[in-house]
Amino acid sequence: MTATDYVHALRSQIGHAPVNWAGVCALVVNADWQVLLQRRTDTGGWGTLGGIAELGEALEDTLRRELQEEAGLVPHDPLLLTVVSGPETFVRLPNGDEFYQVVAVYVIRECGGAPCPDGVEGTELSFFALDALPAGLGPVDRLALERLRVCLGMD
Repeated sequence: MTATDYVHALRSQIGHAPVNWAGVCALVVNADWQVLLQRRTDTGGWGTLGGIAELGEALEDTLRRELQEEAGLVPHDPLLLTVVSGPETFVRLPNGDEFYQVVAVYVIRECGGAPCPDGVEGTELSFFALDALPAGLGPVDRLALERLRVCLGMD
């Protein structure tokens, strides 16, 4: 069952009620420690790559699938940086769906493939310096990038 099918099946039963979603956040960084972000189709803002795990899917498999789907990338040696969760990860979507996120954040220094947006979840991909990130990042994006900055001694 795909993540989309799982979400639709669950939402058909519970409506917009809050749930916990398990997923991944991919911090793809280049040699200058700039992070790859995508312009999201759902909000129009910028965000990290990643998404919700399919039912029973291992998180590293979710990471590989999401990077391939969203950007045409194959991660080499992803490193688990942290897990982000809690009340600050709450999201209410424009359609009324509410959820809290439990997200494994991975740093990826090397990838196979060339970054290319899928046109479905994202329309543009670009690298941003950690001290010049765009406004409007989602809560998980902000927390993940803050943690990376701390690990790099930037905060």
